[in-house]
Amino acid sequence: MTFSFILFILISLPAQWQPSGLNLLPDTQRVASISVLNEDIVWGISFYDKTPAPVPSTTIPWVFLTKDRGENWEINPIIEIEGRICQDIFGVNDSTAWISTNGLTADSLRGLFKTTDSGNSWTEKFDGAAGGGLIHFFNDLDGIAIHDQFLTHTIDGGENWENLSNNNLPLGDYETTVYTAANNALASSGDTLWFGTTRGRVLRSINKGIDWEVFDTPFENNDVIISTAFRNSQEGIIISYSTFFQGAILFDDNTKVAITFDGGETWELADTLLGFKINCMASIPGLENKFMGVTNGLSTILTNNAQTWQNFSYRPYNALEFITPELGWVGNSQTSTDFPATLYKWEGIVSSENSIAKSSLKINIFPNPFSTTFHFEMDNIDYEKYKNDDLKLDVFNILGKRIMSKKLIFANSNILFPTISNGVYFYILKSKNGILSNGNLILHH
Repeated sequence: MTFSFILFILISLPAQWQPSGLNLLPDTQRVASISVLNEDIVWGISFYDKTPAPVPSTTIPWVFLTKDRGENWEINPIIEIEGRICQDIFGVNDSTAWISTNGLTADSLRGLFKTTDSGNSWTEKFDGAAGGGLIHFFNDLDGIAIHDQFLTHTIDGGENWENLSNNNLPLGDYETTVYTAANNALASSGDTLWFGTTRGRVLRSINKGIDWEVFDTPFENNDVIISTAFRNSQEGIIISYSTFFQGAILFDDNTKVAITFDGGETWELADTLLGFKINCMASIPGLENKFMGVTNGLSTILTNNAQTWQNFSYRPYNALEFITPELGWVGNSQTSTDFPATLYKWEGIVSSENSIAKSSLKINIFPNPFSTTFHFEMDNIDYEKYKNDDLKLDVFNILGKRIMSKKLIFANSNILFPTISNGVYFYILKSKNGILSNGNLILHH
């Protein structure tokens, strides 16, 4: 079955993403993974956004923690892993957490570290390739770590680890897992785990990561599954906006989506969503069939089993998790010195009342990036259709504040931008009947 999408654009929100922990992280950081334990406790990790390979010896990742719903944050450099990056974090309680590390070259720099003092100090508990990627604990004792084609498992709280790589991961040649945010790559429900691969396939374990099955999807065998999310043991979603070719990941401007209703054994392909990348997906517990996705530089979207989509906001995001239907967290990368890496918190009911059908409107905005002025161009047929409907172009900053509103009285217009700081801004083209189009603008003096 193939679904046709209808895009729902949010016009008025009962709630929205709000910054939490402004100026929390040093400059040039990227929030790589978060771990939300309950309504109060959130762990996260970050590292330099453009870290080369191999990782420079002076690179130091950071860990951050709130124990009071984001009112206050504890942040510490992870000195013990200098010269590595953090790939994933898994919080156990408000004092104990695990991180996976990677030097982006040698296996000896891939490992697992543990803290028991809220991130003030870390101790290496595993040194090996499997410790360079994803990590998950089912309880205080049972846990796994996965990286490339390597798998390790513990049953004693991480004091000892067993290598299960040789026979337990049914991966083909050059098949592995790739992700933009580690906590959104490995999905879980009870004792069951899922993750996608660089060959468009999904792996599933129903016994805490010991044994794995592999399932085909409607994606091509070179499509890279970037994110996997399940709302229960049966209903899940996967996304891809890239392909694996000759050992390299190539990125596309569209996102493929597939869904399952039988625990990942069979998948149904949905139409291409939109002409932009969805970085990651997460389920919203307590809301039937609901998944939220975020993009790096455009928007936050909500889907009902990939059949309808709602557009929620316009900011760059990475690493997403909801703990209740009314409380979620997301991290972002620094887009400029004016918009540093930070955390955003969603509080309030996730819902939408106003909607319009997805538009095939043809518009062009150039140059983009621009310095002072950009040119807005609308197809003449479209303009004739909407010119009597109060066409307006609104522009918002990364915090959702409207900084410009321009009434459009011609199909082509040169628009002078306000004299403000460099950064990413977001436009909404709308008429009196609703939103027609949206996208991003990059100001660079």
